[in-house]
Amino acid sequence: MKGLVLEYPILILIVIVVIIVSIGIIKYFSEQVDLDLNDLPSNGQYLCVQLNNTEIDFENFQDILYLFLKGQCNDFYGKNKQKITIDDIKRYVNAIDSSIQVVQIDECILPKINTHTVYVNSSEIERGRNIYLKGREIDNSDVLICG
Repeated sequence: MKGLVLEYPILILIVIVVIIVSIGIIKYFSEQVDLDLNDLPSNGQYLCVQLNNTEIDFENFQDILYLFLKGQCNDFYGKNKQKITIDDIKRYVNAIDSSIQVVQIDECILPKINTHTVYVNSSEIERGRNIYLKGREIDNSDVLICG
């Protein structure tokens, strides 16, 4: 009789732990996928000036890149706090506008012909490196990212 009495509370405890761990795993992966495009800055020129020559994390980088794609920023210098890969940039640009392509190039020069493309000069921008973004003062400008 004693074994049966302890069996149910232990079984219930194991089920509760499994449920809590499952919820934690689902929450972790769902936060990795979500891109909240409604929480983007509206006054881009102010944000570009405010963050220029500062150390930026990936969220700030996303905001700056969004403002470049929308034509609100033209030049930006900063220092990178986190590693950013070209796949991160592709995923974010695709979430904003799927018609914009992200292309890796060898040198840090903005091509003369404008094709509304994001050019990146390396496959990843390491943590602690300087980062430079350049655009033109025209609609649907190309964006150059150097790191």
